[in-house]
Amino acid sequence: MAVLPKKNDLGFYEIRLESIGGLGANLAGKMLAEAGVIGQGLNGTNFSSYGSEKKGTPVKSFIRFAEPGVEIHDHSPVLEPHVIGIFHEALYKTVDVLRGLRKDGIVLVNSARTFEEVKSDFNLSYGTLAIVDALGISVEERTRVNTATI
Repeated sequence: MAVLPKKNDLGFYEIRLESIGGLGANLAGKMLAEAGVIGQGLNGTNFSSYGSEKKGTPVKSFIRFAEPGVEIHDHSPVLEPHVIGIFHEALYKTVDVLRGLRKDGIVLVNSARTFEEVKSDFNLSYGTLAIVDALGISVEERTRVNTATI
């Protein structure tokens, strides 16, 4: 049985995925929540928020985990995530993708650029930044970006 590394005041570990339609954040959120529930024995929930249902529009996927015995009755958007996954790095130009990030939070960005370039563009002054070239991996492996990102 898994034990969550950190929890908020309600006992949840929260993740927000920031993306654009068509990159698979909605499906990635479902897969991640299912992995936590089935694979780790956690309680979990997820849902996504998106505008018009077409490719290219901003998408947010919200995932919450709780240890067994803690029920999740909160189905509101994740406002103070422990982890933010950014599927398309250019989103920072139009969307506040880091909004609410906890001081000890983790930001995972899909980018082929250097750590210093991404950190500078995102103006990230706290938390942990991780970069993965998910697009490059997905092209090489002939799979979708969401598979490499999660």
